[in-house]
Amino acid sequence: MKRKHRLESDLGDDTRIDLSPMIDCIFILLIFFIVTTVFVDETGFEMMKPDAAAAQPQEDARPIQIEITAADQIRLDQAPLSISQLANRLGNLRIDEETTVSIRAHGDSRHQTLVEVWDAARAAGISKISFTTFN
Repeated sequence: MKRKHRLESDLGDDTRIDLSPMIDCIFILLIFFIVTTVFVDETGFEMMKPDAAAAQPQEDARPIQIEITAADQIRLDQAPLSISQLANRLGNLRIDEETTVSIRAHGDSRHQTLVEVWDAARAAGISKISFTTFN
C-alpha cells in the first residue's frame, strides 16, 4: 500500500504542460504570415498644382447645356432635338478645343440615350464632356 501512495505523489509532482510545441507553431505561423505578406509600393505620378494667385480669370466660357428628360427627349437650350440634329448643332456651337458640354440626364432616362448624346458631342469634336443626373 505504501507503494501506491508513492506513485500518486510522483504523478502529481511531474505533471506539467509542455508549451514548446505551441510556441513552435506560433513562430511558424508568424514566419508564414511575414513571408506571404505583400508589401506593394503603389506607384503614382507627381502632380504640380498651380498656385491660386497665379491663375488668370477665365472668360465667360459657359458650357453647352444638354438635357435628357425622363421620356428620353433631348433638349438643347430648352428646344427638343433628335440625335442627328444635335450632332449638327454641336458642330456649329463648337468654338475651339476648350468648348465644354454639360449633359443633365433624368434618373429615369435610358443609358443608351446618354451614350448617344455623349457620342454626338465627341463626333462634333468636343472632348470636355461632363454629366449629372436629376430627378
